[in-house]
Amino acid sequence: MELQAEPRTAAAVAIQAWWRGQLVRRALRVADTSARRIQAWWQKVASQKKEQQRLKVLVDYVRTERASVLLQAQVRAWAARARYKRCQEAARTIQTRWRQHAHRQEQGTAASGCAGDVDLLVEVILG
Repeated sequence: MELQAEPRTAAAVAIQAWWRGQLVRRALRVADTSARRIQAWWQKVASQKKEQQRLKVLVDYVRTERASVLLQAQVRAWAARARYKRCQEAARTIQTRWRQHAHRQEQGTAASGCAGDVDLLVEVILG
């Protein structure tokens, strides 16, 4: 009876080994699938974080760029107003001098009775 039990035992051991192998392979497949899912999820999270960081840097850059443009526009406007005021002051000075000259001419012409030709050279230098 021992001889008959031996082939059965060997067959049972072979079946058990095959079954344990199946269980291990199944567990490894599940572990591999789970690991791949975790890696894909982590890569997605890392990608989203990187994109958020990129957008933050982009927003900071745009904000700085807009502030620079605004500041440059303000400086240009200030310089233009300063030039305009200098031109206005120059025009006032020319008008005042011309009126003074015309007034003196009228008084001189009225007193002497002769009209003189005036050669007036006005040079305006804007800084």
